[in-house]
Amino acid sequence: MIKIIISLFFIAFSTKAETIKVHVPGMVCQMCVQGMQKQFKSAVNDAETDVQVDLDEKIVTLKTKVPITDDDIKKRVQNAGYNAKRIIRIDKLPTIKAKEVKSLKSEKVKIKKNKQ
Repeated sequence: MIKIIISLFFIAFSTKAETIKVHVPGMVCQMCVQGMQKQFKSAVNDAETDVQVDLDEKIVTLKTKVPITDDDIKKRVQNAGYNAKRIIRIDKLPTIKAKEVKSLKSEKVKIKKNKQ
């Protein structure tokens, strides 16, 4: 029984979902959106809501249900007919604590003028 609980605990924390942004130049139409949704449907809970495509910015935002490697992302994008130029994992970006923000606001910045 204890082994089962430990296994379930391990599985729950090892399959952490992520939010990933992928820069994909060349996407211009609704067919591009459908192609991306099709390629990532096995990595997300719902392809229509968890695969967001911004055609203006050329960004695909994924909310994965399982971890996915950069190589797998590149392969799926390539299968859709495009190349992934940049992959950014949002959940792994450093965060700033509220105390740090307050201290940044309270600091005065001194600008020295160059004498000519």
